[in-house]
Amino acid sequence: MTQFQSIESRLKVVLPEDLGSSLMDGVVLCHLANHIKPRSVASIHVPSPAVPKLSMAKCRRNVENFLDACRRIGIAESSLCSSYDIIQCRLRPLRLTVQALIFLDSKKEEATVSANSAPSPKSKVSVTTQTPSPTWQIWDLICSSLVHVLCLALLFVAYTWSELL
Repeated sequence: MTQFQSIESRLKVVLPEDLGSSLMDGVVLCHLANHIKPRSVASIHVPSPAVPKLSMAKCRRNVENFLDACRRIGIAESSLCSSYDIIQCRLRPLRLTVQALIFLDSKKEEATVSANSAPSPKSKVSVTTQTPSPTWQIWDLICSSLVHVLCLALLFVAYTWSELL
């Protein structure tokens, strides 16, 4: 089961095919954080029938509230995506954050189950974690460098053009 299918089963919602646009407003993510730890997000801006689309400021606020809740719940900074990743519909970094959140919740559920059952003194549990991939991919770095080079070239052209006139 993927992380996003897990969101659907936990929140009992059906996410549309275009996951990025359905998650970029932060509403579903805030509800997920509250499902994992109740009241971790105190205020969620939700669309209304009168205003069916949230403003970008409200979307950013929801996303920031979600990321703050993840920090308070105990998600490591290395597993957190940025608000930019969510708002720009970058699913790979968001998938890592949701995966860490769900893993933390399942670990909490396992601890509750094992606390309620009498453990055998000889039983041992081995837990391994997967190191998340870095959020900056090589193409992000290349594209960022190309944008900077283009800006410098445009500044050079503008400067030399103004000197010729």
